[in-house]
Amino acid sequence: YFIAGGGVIAALFAWLHWARFKVPITVAAGAAALTATLIGLIMSALEPMNVDFETVGLWLVFAAGLLVFAFAMWWDLKDPERITRRSDVAFWLHLLAAPMIAHPVFHALGVVDGYDIGIGKAVAVLAIYIAFGIVALIVDRRALLVSALVYVLFALTYLFEEFGAVELTVALTALVIGSALLTLSAFWAPIRRAVVSPLPEGWRYALPSSERELVAA
Repeated sequence: YFIAGGGVIAALFAWLHWARFKVPITVAAGAAALTATLIGLIMSALEPMNVDFETVGLWLVFAAGLLVFAFAMWWDLKDPERITRRSDVAFWLHLLAAPMIAHPVFHALGVVDGYDIGIGKAVAVLAIYIAFGIVALIVDRRALLVSALVYVLFALTYLFEEFGAVELTVALTALVIGSALLTLSAFWAPIRRAVVSPLPEGWRYALPSSERELVAA
């Protein structure tokens, strides 16, 4: 409870700092303090029970990550043109939420334990990364892609080794990931347009973007 109290105090000071100086990262710092406090209190309440604390803790982090992501989108939707401080606040919140969402998902797949994850799990990692990529394109934020990148490296390395390209594993992995990221960076706008265009018109205009014409099509 001492740690929880410290988290609440930290969140309070973060709020006071934001109220006075309006520094965007302060909101993310406060959100991190509050989520850590909440997770700590829940884990303390569960301590007398016979539960797998590592697993429960990871999924609590995942749930908190979704809440922080929703909070980030709330700030983003208040500044769809991305021309005010609200967009900067959303940026730091997305940066906080991304690893909180990505790590528990990939940990559940066993990717964190090492390279020997199996073909099925390796393909699942790539599928999840593609799903993260679609979300990143829709919200026009790259934080999820960056946070999940290391797990994709594990998966691709395993697949190349499994299919016999042991000597070229590192080179092939770097080539594939580098080419994919370069292509995505260079063609982010048209790729985003293709992903967002099928969405309902109201959603397209509500979604935040630094280039509004992308969602008008």
